[in-house]
Amino acid sequence: MERPTSKPIGHHYLELDTPTMVVNTDLLKSNIENAKSYFKDTSCKLIPNVGTHGTAEIARYQTNSNQDLPVFVDTLQQAQSFANIGFKNIIIESPPVGVGKIESLGQLLDAAHITVSLSNLAHLSLLQGFSRANLSVLFRIPNKSDSVGIETHQELLELVKLLTEHFEINWKGLISVSKGSDSFEGSLKEILSAESFLQSHSLTSSELLINTSNQSLSKAHSNLPSKITGLISGNYPFEVNGSVPACSIVATVMSTPEPGRAYIDCGQKSISIDRGVPSVVNYGKALIEKMSAEHGYLVFDINDINLKIGDKVLLRPANYSDAFNLYDFINLIKNDRLESVIETTARGTFK
Repeated sequence: MERPTSKPIGHHYLELDTPTMVVNTDLLKSNIENAKSYFKDTSCKLIPNVGTHGTAEIARYQTNSNQDLPVFVDTLQQAQSFANIGFKNIIIESPPVGVGKIESLGQLLDAAHITVSLSNLAHLSLLQGFSRANLSVLFRIPNKSDSVGIETHQELLELVKLLTEHFEINWKGLISVSKGSDSFEGSLKEILSAESFLQSHSLTSSELLINTSNQSLSKAHSNLPSKITGLISGNYPFEVNGSVPACSIVATVMSTPEPGRAYIDCGQKSISIDRGVPSVVNYGKALIEKMSAEHGYLVFDINDINLKIGDKVLLRPANYSDAFNLYDFINLIKNDRLESVIETTARGTFK
């Protein structure tokens, strides 16, 4: 969305023009520190998926402004956005398929160390001719929730041997993507099985990464097998600290056409519903029934809630990545007041 009419710093966030996205910086920083503490006494590192929010400011919070620490992105364009603002160690989930992306990858290597995730021989063949010390490869291992990856251990073995013997590119290790809370154990099982097979052929990965970007980060993830070297997460800045999200969309009640129903000024153009409708934060028993392009339809029990025209409703997105990508600018708030306005650096970088 275009930036709405600006309000002065110090303005109460409920008086901002709506719909708008707000991020509570105190909750954000607390969530980030809590998440890091889960890994304090483990051999596993927490790798932020900065593509989830696409903002330089939040990425700097996540890395303590150390731009040499690894960050994860979904696409080459996202990698370019973060390399342009100084990040030096970037892992990209999508392989560089196509002439244009191969050329862009070559340019990107002048600015940062890049690690790409590959799923087959065709992907590896695209890197023929690269001989850069700052280019590394991860091979992707499939599981029940994510069918993308190298299908058999034997195929994996052949690809690793091909890479190490005939390419001047660093083989970094393996990655598996966990797309549901019930698939995390499956991802662990598959990646450890693949690593064990490689070890039986005298090949050892320096990195074993699990990507859980669209899942909530919990303390259970700190009890990882010691062989897992990194856990990739995208949601943890916004959810770790409890039931109150650090990020929400502020909407205004536009009309109350009948008891128990209200129309708000936030629709699908302001909060994506591709992966589910948002939940209501500040009126716990109210529900979003459906959304049009411009409006949301709120239902509630009039015995519990009395919504009036002009009231503010806070919405938790079903998917943070989809929501951030709808906004050019994000409002950071502290003590309920506007602290600063930041740009969504990597908005729209899908390629």
